[in-house]
Amino acid sequence: MLSGCGGSGANLGKVTGKVTLAGQPVPEALVMFSPVSGGSPSAGRTGADGTYTLVYARGINGAIIGEHTVTISTFKDALEDPPTPEVKETVPLKYREGDSLPKVTVKSGSNNLDFTLEAGPIEPPPVAKKGKKTGTTGCF
Repeated sequence: MLSGCGGSGANLGKVTGKVTLAGQPVPEALVMFSPVSGGSPSAGRTGADGTYTLVYARGINGAIIGEHTVTISTFKDALEDPPTPEVKETVPLKYREGDSLPKVTVKSGSNNLDFTLEAGPIEPPPVAKKGKKTGTTGCF
């Protein structure tokens, strides 16, 4: 258990793992662990082989011990600093937002937490426009 490591004052566990989709590694994905009970999130970016290491703060690897909600995304905004080309999303929506995000528990010591993603829609379903009728005339 890391207690007060680097002045963070948090109890941390080291976290590494691999992200795959359809059996293939997911490169350049941002893996974010957000503590359910509150506190600072931890994040890491996957390499070409899909592996990641979470960083709690600059120079401090790990995540707060306890339950976390996990989001995974490959989207990169072109407005990041330093500027990079925009990268389109390849991770299914259910791993980025909504009520079905994965939850994991980080324990003291070393944690190897792999994510085997299932295929699914990348974009949310289109929203039906209300109050608009087609093929009719007159007021509504």
